[in-house]
Amino acid sequence: MRDYVAIAKEYATAATKDRKGKEHGRLIRLAARRFLDDLKRARKKRARPFIFDEWHACDVCDFLEKLPHVEGKWDSPTIELHPSHIFFLVQLFGFRRNEPISMPGWGEDGKFHPRRFTSALFAVARKNAKSTLASGILLYCECCEPEEGAQIISAATTFPQASIIFNTAKRMVEKTPDLQEAFGLEVWAKAVTRFETGSTLKPIHAKASTQDGLNPSHTALDEIHAHKTPDLLNVLTSAAGARANPLWLYTTTEGYVNAGPWADIRQFARKLLEGVFGHDADHFLAVFYAVDPDDKDFDEAVWRKANPLMDVNPHLMAAIRKEAVEARQMPSKLAEFRIKRLNRQASTADGWVNLGKWKKCAGAVDLEWLADYPCWGGLDLASTTDIGALRLVWLVDGVAYTHGWRWAPEAAVAFRTERGTVPYASWVEAGLLKQTDGDVTDYAVIEQDILDLRDRFNIQEIAYDPWNASDLVNRLVAEEVPMIQFIQGTKSYHPAMQALERAYIGKKLVHGGDPLLLWCASNLVARRDVNLNMAPDKKRSADKIDDMAALLMAISRATGGAEEEAPESIYDTSDVTC
Repeated sequence: MRDYVAIAKEYATAATKDRKGKEHGRLIRLAARRFLDDLKRARKKRARPFIFDEWHACDVCDFLEKLPHVEGKWDSPTIELHPSHIFFLVQLFGFRRNEPISMPGWGEDGKFHPRRFTSALFAVARKNAKSTLASGILLYCECCEPEEGAQIISAATTFPQASIIFNTAKRMVEKTPDLQEAFGLEVWAKAVTRFETGSTLKPIHAKASTQDGLNPSHTALDEIHAHKTPDLLNVLTSAAGARANPLWLYTTTEGYVNAGPWADIRQFARKLLEGVFGHDADHFLAVFYAVDPDDKDFDEAVWRKANPLMDVNPHLMAAIRKEAVEARQMPSKLAEFRIKRLNRQASTADGWVNLGKWKKCAGAVDLEWLADYPCWGGLDLASTTDIGALRLVWLVDGVAYTHGWRWAPEAAVAFRTERGTVPYASWVEAGLLKQTDGDVTDYAVIEQDILDLRDRFNIQEIAYDPWNASDLVNRLVAEEVPMIQFIQGTKSYHPAMQALERAYIGKKLVHGGDPLLLWCASNLVARRDVNLNMAPDKKRSADKIDDMAALLMAISRATGGAEEEAPESIYDTSDVTC
């Protein structure tokens, strides 16, 4: 057996040392840093969040390297894992939960530590063996994880797509009599079963997923980018029971924009690797091979960032070169080349905030000390079914201090928690987000909280977005809360965005490391008018930006932004040109 843990560590160390990104994309460098940091967290003597078990990390790799090739001609009859695959497997199966569960017959003491990661994403350009990797993982879960009656599912929108992973796994079993005998596997037309545990590996497509009796324990959703709706994922999620050691495995190459779940999963993975969620998403593993935004499409030196197997597969380089020649000459081929060979997003909106510099402003915000200073507020209630936000800003000795209060209805918290893409429930538990009863935000709760803040702090003004806020504002004005309308346009927002940008880049902003604000900041995309004035673009932003909108309104009032203005002319914002 090879020392797979040492291979994974060496791979991660090399990626972190590649600071200029010559061979490793930014997302892989971030994933490598996360892995090395997690190894340190697992070694803590006190309050460690999880453990790292080298036996589990190596066992899965050893299992996969005993499986046969089922396509093409190779130098060896069995799979030899590439370091990029080992890097993924060692993390997925090596990190385990602290608390064991009782599992009679497992090991010497009948105690089993479930995997730390219950969700995992492996994104890579095509022809980098992701389907082979997924097939091996599902077989390992059926054979080597102690789950009675496991339902192991290869899922996709169509049966042929769902059958890709399943058929690869099936052929592996058919070609390995020793594997059949060792684990009592039986191969059927549309299933691989294991009598001892009553486990089944089978393919499921969108229409068949609604059948009764589904209780998936391990699910691989292949080419998740191709799912045009979240229906299949929602059905399988709702069917999942109380499994002790579940796995949701997403494998994909990039694709064209659609309304499916991939946009959410991609954004979540990127923000996770960028540290937006801190340790709130310890359940999710993300390994994302892609060229970087500034890389040139036809620079051969950067292709390996999206194609880690290029160094061991000369045919892969030759195929990409051929497609590059066509993509240079035919615009119709260029988009396909970027997506399938470079793993580039089909269309993307760049975030406005530099998250690295933003995080450096995470100093402490002492509300008791700030109570003696004047402050200005921004109130954004753009949605009644998701987050509403109030943010106060204090200017003290040239430094802007800010603190926020956020509200969301319990239905939104439950929905976001079920989808697993944003940690609303964790924010509620941490006191960062107040949950109100019902399906829509309870404005009576917000009103009372604002009145309490009015009595506590020296509030000069609260700027507000008039959308959905008129009744609440009227009641607050009646209570003598100083409210001022903020026109939602580039002329109003531009000075505030400039001021905020200068503040956080110059380390003149203190936000307390607020993770909910960080999430909104990471979502914010700016739009510009014909004069290059900026405003938040809620349509193109990746997700909610309410807390940032509230901050910008507060910054505008605190820095003496433009007084209430007339609405912008249609000619300032229209796409019509003369």
